[in-house]
Amino acid sequence: MYKKIIIPILFLGISLSANSQPEEFYSEVSLIIWVVNDVQTVAEGWKNIGFKSIKDQGRMNLNKLTYKSEVTETEVHLYTGYLGGARILWVQPISGTSAFSEFLKKNGNGVFALLHNVPYQVDLAKEVERLNNAGVKVLQDGQVMVENQPIRMTYMQTGKKGKYVIGFQNESASIFDNYKINNDLGMKFNQFAFAIKESSSDKVSAYWESLGFPAMQITHGETWGKQYYEEPADFDMKLGWYRYGNIVYEWCIPLKAPTVYEDHIKKYGEGFQHLGFSVPDMDKAIQYFKDRGLKISMSGGWGEKGKAGSGRFAYVDTEGIGGETIELLWSYNE
Repeated sequence: MYKKIIIPILFLGISLSANSQPEEFYSEVSLIIWVVNDVQTVAEGWKNIGFKSIKDQGRMNLNKLTYKSEVTETEVHLYTGYLGGARILWVQPISGTSAFSEFLKKNGNGVFALLHNVPYQVDLAKEVERLNNAGVKVLQDGQVMVENQPIRMTYMQTGKKGKYVIGFQNESASIFDNYKINNDLGMKFNQFAFAIKESSSDKVSAYWESLGFPAMQITHGETWGKQYYEEPADFDMKLGWYRYGNIVYEWCIPLKAPTVYEDHIKKYGEGFQHLGFSVPDMDKAIQYFKDRGLKISMSGGWGEKGKAGSGRFAYVDTEGIGGETIELLWSYNE
């Protein structure tokens, strides 16, 4: 949530011991796999709030898919999106059984997995073997055509303990090379965020540590101007942080209601909750979304108001167009 916190987090990875340093390909999330029940409506919804770089990839049969070690066939409808720099693959399961259809049944619309690009098959095989040896099995494996390019996608069974599915794609050239950051507000993606219970935070951190990632760094900062659906509120939360390369992961841990984090957990369970975007003008951004019928679900600020190191945050309730929220972040500049 706090943009202020992101700056020191940049250095968390430096102190990692040699045996807990993730592989280089973990330094970037190459694709966000977002499962929805009506992909065309979701895509149009994001276009209607100013995100222009969205393409229909069409319907296709995945006839050599392996799901939980069984060969299966499924039909899907895919859209790609470039939301302020966040690379999205929306997936609508149409028929058959797959990790996508099972996620949708259990969780409803939402982000299913974060993929990392591993260009060479030998490196992909090594990492899958390493995770297998750590007790993490392959959930699903198969090839998908995106931008007329065949891409192998391998998903691991980390969702139950890690609260999201980690996966890998195998492509030699980015399918997003010709996409541009094209939105009405100049929003730039800067954060992946999850909502988990306080009782889960130590377990989640320990799980990812056991797989070679850094421990979650917990902060509990002061906030001001707190509102929940534009009414004064006295919420409280802790924040957990990971930093791998240029990726910031935020783990939102609600302590005192009302918060959008607790709302998400009650409705969908623990897991991916929002995408964070920096905005050059917070008031303009808030009004922009309100003018399009969206509500500001939670907002506030951090630091000494009007001073260096301070800033503001505001959550836009976009759950109606795919099950996830977006967070607007603005930092004070002298």
